[in-house]
Amino acid sequence: MGFPPDEAKLVAIFVQTLLYGAYVVLFGVTTHLFLAGKLHRSAIRRTMFTSSVLLFMIATMHISVNFTRIIKAFITYRNASGGPPAFFNRLSEFTQMLGSTLYVAQTLLGDGLVIWRCYIVWERNLLIVTLPLLLLLGSTDDYLMLSLTFRPVVVSFDHSVTGIGILYSFIFVHELQQWIISFFSITLATNLIATGLVAYRIWYINKKGLAFSHRKLYPIMILIIESGAVYSAAMLALLILYMADSWFQYVVLDAISPIVGLVFSLIMFRILSGITSVSGETHLLRTSTTTAPTTLTTIATVNDHYLSTYSVAA
Repeated sequence: MGFPPDEAKLVAIFVQTLLYGAYVVLFGVTTHLFLAGKLHRSAIRRTMFTSSVLLFMIATMHISVNFTRIIKAFITYRNASGGPPAFFNRLSEFTQMLGSTLYVAQTLLGDGLVIWRCYIVWERNLLIVTLPLLLLLGSTDDYLMLSLTFRPVVVSFDHSVTGIGILYSFIFVHELQQWIISFFSITLATNLIATGLVAYRIWYINKKGLAFSHRKLYPIMILIIESGAVYSAAMLALLILYMADSWFQYVVLDAISPIVGLVFSLIMFRILSGITSVSGETHLLRTSTTTAPTTLTTIATVNDHYLSTYSVAA
């Protein structure tokens, strides 16, 4: 608890701004590549583009809310009881609740995308994604319970920070902690399971269907694992910091919003610009007569839904 909330939020907005700046550039380039090419003609790829726009909109709203909170804390309420630390510790404040809602919305959207990607790669096998879907419902339920708990929970704010005894909501109290830890843990598990299923599917297809070819699908698998690892590492760090009652968790929490979109846009850019490509594999697989039809269909599905395979794990 030696890192006070006001300092944590200043560091958080700095880190978030840097990441968001990089995200804006990549999103702009990726959007241009989408609209300039023929990718928008595919229904699945239109879905990917729509998801990309939604992620960007949420990330933009999130950083705007955070800037508003900084202004309110250090200008509007700087002379109020408790000062900026007390303002940041008040969970029932409107901008705090709005920012939390935007974070959850982006998290659920990201989890939904990685589950959808898994569903597509496994040839629309609903049974495969049953567990991730249940986890997604569980994280949604956690947020609803957390929302109901936000307002009633008030505790005495730390006298060593504010020097006053006014009651404020406190992020680390048990009533909130149980739902927040559950939400972070379920989100992490959803990402790991869905990403693992997609990576395994591509590894299996590569092993069974491309034994005759020098061109492998391993680059696809590696990119999927990398995309999942970035988000998983951030979520794990957030979970550890929160369980340690550290205000530094705000830095990681606010960074996750642009990270989700940044990784998504970066992978899309690598595909659309041709830096990462498996061009030629689809033709090779479809003209081969040495591979079973079922395997050919499966691999063709992966290639046909190339963009969905590379969707960010969030």
